Order: sequence, then C-alpha cells, then structure tokens
Amino acid sequence: MKRILYFTGYRMVAQEWDGRKLVSSVYFEPDELGLDLFSAYLESLRRQPVRLLVDLIEEEFRQITIPLLRGADRKEIVERNLIRYFRNTEYRHALSQGVVKEKGRKEEKLLLMGLTNPQLLEPWLQLIEKQQVPVSGIISLPLLSESVVQRFKAEQRCVILVSQQVPSNLRQSVFLDGKLILSRLVPIASFYQGDYARDVVRDVESTQRYLVSQRIVDRADVIGVQVLTNKRHLDRLRAEVEGDNDFEYRIHEINQVLSDEKIEVPEEQDFSSALFCHEATRGLYVNHYAQKAEKKYFHHHLASLAARFVAVALLAIGLGYFGSALIKGWMYGNSIEEMSLLQQKYASKYKQLSLTRAGSDVSTEMMQNVVKTVEKLQRGYQQRPQEMMILISQQISLYDRMRVKEYEWFLAPSSDAVSASEVSWDTPKRKRRSRRDRNAPKPRKGLFEIAVFKGELLDFDGNYRYALSAVADLEDAMRVSGWYDEVQVLKRPLDVESEKQISGEVGVGKRREQGKAEFTIRVVRKVKTDEK
Repeated sequence: MKRILYFTGYRMVAQEWDGRKLVSSVYFEPDELGLDLFSAYLESLRRQPVRLLVDLIEEEFRQITIPLLRGADRKEIVERNLIRYFRNTEYRHALSQGVVKEKGRKEEKLLLMGLTNPQLLEPWLQLIEKQQVPVSGIISLPLLSESVVQRFKAEQRCVILVSQQVPSNLRQSVFLDGKLILSRLVPIASFYQGDYARDVVRDVESTQRYLVSQRIVDRADVIGVQVLTNKRHLDRLRAEVEGDNDFEYRIHEINQVLSDEKIEVPEEQDFSSALFCHEATRGLYVNHYAQKAEKKYFHHHLASLAARFVAVALLAIGLGYFGSALIKGWMYGNSIEEMSLLQQKYASKYKQLSLTRAGSDVSTEMMQNVVKTVEKLQRGYQQRPQEMMILISQQISLYDRMRVKEYEWFLAPSSDAVSASEVSWDTPKRKRRSRRDRNAPKPRKGLFEIAVFKGELLDFDGNYRYALSAVADLEDAMRVSGWYDEVQVLKRPLDVESEKQISGEVGVGKRREQGKAEFTIRVVRKVKTDEK
C-alpha cells in the first residue's frame, strides 16, 4: 500500500494506492477542523512512509546553461544560481537536462525550479513533523508530466501538455525534445459555465506567443498540443481546434487514458489528478524539494527496514547451521554404529585366531595391537593428523619465508618408513642401509605416526648458505622441542654430501642463475597402544 498526499495550494488530499488501484481519497480543508482531522489521519498511519505531491501556482521554472564542471565546482555554481533565482525559499531544485556545445565549448543545461511561497506548506509540514511521519519526497507535478508526454509519442519537437487538476486552474507544461522547460498555472473560470473550449485555445495561443518571444520556437513551427479533458468538454474542444494549422492538437479523454493505463478508480473522473497521483507512486527515491529535516524520519524508516532484513538473514543463517549440525550429527551416529560393527568384527577375528592359532601368518600379539589401534583411531582419528599438522605449522610459522608445498601423514609398524606406499604390515624385511642413511637413527618396531613435508624458501635469491642455515635452524628447533621421537632432513636446498660434485661456469659474461631452495623433512612419533 502506497500513500500519496496531494496538495493543490488550498486543500490536502490523502490517497492510498494498491498497485494501480485507488483504494481511498480523503480531503482536508485548510481550517482548524481540517488540520485536526489531518493530524488524526497521520497518527493512524503508524509512521508509514508517504509522498507529498504539489501542484502550486507559486512554482517557477528557469532554464539556464553553466560551464561543464564536476564535483565541488559544479555544486558551488549550481547552488549560487539557485540562491540567485530563489533567494527566499529553501524548496528549490536543479535538474540536469544534458550537455550542449556552443561556441566551441561544452556547457550543461539546467532546469532550476522552486516554490516561491513555502508558507502554504508550513502548517501541513508541521503536523507531519509532529507525528514523525516518514516523508520520502516532495514531488513537483509538472516534472512527473515528462513520463506522461512520452507515452503519447508526439512527433513535434515542442509539445504543450494541457491538464486540469482542480476546477479553477489550468496547467500548461512545455516540453522541448521531451524535456520540461517551463510550466504555468493559469486561472480559468469557465470549467462549469462559459466557453471553456475557447478559453483553453486562447491560453495555448498565449503560451505560443511567449515561446516565440523567447526564441524557443519559430513562428512557423508547428507545436504539438496534448490535452487531457473529460467527457463534458471533449466534443466542444475537438470542434474548436478543427482546422487550426498552427498547432497539432490531440485531445484525450481522461477516463479513457486511465483505462488504457489500467488504472482503477472508484468513479468517473472530471480531472487529471488521479493520473499524476498514480505516477507519483512509481519510483523509489523520487524527490525534488524535500530537505534533510523533512526526510529525517524516512531515513530512520529505511534503517529500520535494513535492520529487520539483517535480523531475518541472520535467523535464516542460524537455522541453516542448525539443520547442518543435525545432519552431521545423524551421519556421525551412523559412522559410530559402523565403527562398532567393525570393532566387533576384528575382536571376533582376534578371538578366533587366539583359540585356533591355525592357518594364520599374523601373530596374536600383532592382531591384538591392530585391534587396539583400531579402537584408538576410532576415538581420535580426526585429531591425529590434525595434531601433527598443527605442531609442524607452529614451527614453520617462525620462519616467514618458508612455505609448505606437500604434506603426507601415515601410520607404520617401523620408524624408518619414508612414504605410505612402502609401508607393509607383514613381517618387514631388513633393508640395507646406504652410506647416507648410516647417520640416521636405527629403525624400531612398534606403531609410529610419520609426517613427511616438502617446503621451499620464498623469494630465493641464490644464497644457498642462508638457505642451508635456515633449514638447519628448523631441524634443530624441531629436535629441541621434544615433540618428536625422530627428526630427519631427507633433502636440503643444496646437496653437500662428500660424494656429490658441484660444477659450473664462471666469468664476466656468465650471469648466475637463481634456482629453488627446496627441502624435505621427516618427523616420527611413537603411538602408545596400551589402554589406560
């Protein structure tokens, strides 16, 4: 539901629109009783936003050009012109109408507009402020006419839109290339009695003479005139303008226009106010005259809507996490049942082998260790690799130029395993130790968790002495920490073993090529399999 307050300079009209349907219209007279009723109406809105549409005779328009500027310079020159033409009112607005090129330089066309008698609005705005009603904007009815004229698709460069929203005044808005350049309200007393058609044509001719005098159009130009009228004056207007060669008249019956636009009104209309009030409901941030003070509560309203949206979003996210946790809990429960069945299976196998001791190449002691290992992994399999990774990360982070490229974690029955692919749970064969491995710790039997990680030094500049020193410092730090049973460097940035040779070319014409400083370290920790 959108609410429009329509002010004609005398009375205030409050309309409520549901889409394209006019639901209600309430009129308030500018006397003490009318203001009291208006205050009660505003209180009933419960601080719902409204828009104020004004159609005043005390509204002036001026078209000027300024140098093409940007930012603070443009703002300053626009404000200076607004003060120059509308010194006695704060309700003023500047509208850019494009860029023109004159005398070899680019200039910007501006339409300056202002309400020259703001005292007409003061009693109504004071009540709106008192009831803290959010006002999204104070809108000028002539500016809304631009979209109405575009729907008529006039072919002429200059178009005059004639409409009547109240019985006593006739509104004429002039458009040049689809842009509003001026609008005027002229008194007319023949709406109910008199020669209304002749008065309308006479006022249009007066507007044409003004446009010619201001050199906006030439005397020979044909001006398009779009007239909004009711059924009462339709035939007389068509008869009056027939044969006029200075103007291209198109006369529209207002109820037919409302029907074409699919605008629903409760009764037949004599005036065009319903069309413009519906136009005012379109668009989100339309505002011409409202100052910061008038829009204060509207900004509060937007902030409240944003807070509600964030609250709903957070609630939805919370419910999503809750549902995810429920699903994970259900899946974890299923995994516990599966692991329990696996435990029972291995326990049964162990018991069977312990009783028969026949046809089995695996000792009962090894099978018992396997069962205990499964039970231990069943309780802590998620933490074991993560714990080792955390320990290594804490020590690598002390060296800001080191990064880990690969990480491998596995369990092995012997402490000398280098990769998961060479792990065998059968009786291990004794491997022949190379000369390079002779300094490594002797292999031990049992259950070990082993991590092998490969890393490199970032931004390596070819200083292998620094690289070897950094890797050696990391190795010493890991040994001293006491977190590991074994720490072994499998690869250094530069192989310095005695049987290796280093060859190369030197000379002035040779530039030293920078390689990579890569290293590989293996750490071992013993897993306790006894239950406590």
